[in-house]
Amino acid sequence: MIEIKILDNLNDKYINEVNVLLISWIKVDNLENIKNGIKNKTYPITIILLKDNVLIGFYQILEHDHDNTQYTPWIANVYIKEEYRGLGMGRILIESIPQFMKKLNIKTIYLHTRHVNLYEKFGFKKLEKLKLDDNIKRFIYTLNI
Repeated sequence: MIEIKILDNLNDKYINEVNVLLISWIKVDNLENIKNGIKNKTYPITIILLKDNVLIGFYQILEHDHDNTQYTPWIANVYIKEEYRGLGMGRILIESIPQFMKKLNIKTIYLHTRHVNLYEKFGFKKLEKLKLDDNIKRFIYTLNI
């Protein structure tokens, strides 16, 4: 059974696993931020994808994502465990974004990515180029509900 839910309980067993994946992927220990978001009902908001109670992937909603813009909030850290890639799990996760935007009363959301043309398939519109110090070509996308 596939389930997508908000991490909203400080005792949720998936919090540490999400953090371990973030550390291995983006080299950032985010545990305290995740817990503070849950406790204070603010950002970051972590949405997890489970299959038969096994964590498959997640994304986060952040106030800002190293964007240096006035835009807020942001989809960030879209992640599917390697062994589940290519099985449509990423599609399931991304397709859940509008549902959670409505649930969280978010009317417009942003993301930046170097994966040009991926998010357009899900209704995102290219807004502008984003320049970061790493010289990777990225674009900011937006989705309105």
